[in-house]
Amino acid sequence: MRRFLRQRRGQALWNKDSTGQAYIELIMVLPIVLILLAGVLFFGRVLYLKIALDMASYDGARAAVEALEEGAGISQGVIAAQNTLAGFHVNWAAAQIEVVPVGPWQRGAQVYCRIGFNLDVSDVPFIGRIWGGGLSIPMQSVAWSRVETLRSEW
Repeated sequence: MRRFLRQRRGQALWNKDSTGQAYIELIMVLPIVLILLAGVLFFGRVLYLKIALDMASYDGARAAVEALEEGAGISQGVIAAQNTLAGFHVNWAAAQIEVVPVGPWQRGAQVYCRIGFNLDVSDVPFIGRIWGGGLSIPMQSVAWSRVETLRSEW
């Protein structure tokens, strides 16, 4: 109401020196806020995929060592890793999953599960423009476990 009355009397509503101050502040602060937001999206996506790969490699190694035969163990490990990646909504078909025993498949032998994945982050704002688009980050996770030593043969 006071503003309306001041306008009616011919008084200036704002000081003429600060007429565009809010726009200038917005123009100065907005790029910084957008860059921070892009950084949060970028590192959030990288961290999420790293957690998914770590869990999938652990599950793959754990499922592999529960089998008594090498062929069954390797296939169980790969399937477990694929299912874990699918549970994290990660395209498991794009992942490079390998389950590798160290030495002969016997009780107490180590079995490694390695998972590699190329994370495409070109759709994150500003990241694609900085690196010229098509940016993919190679990520990898490795976990190992021993073939069950106390498992029965029957």
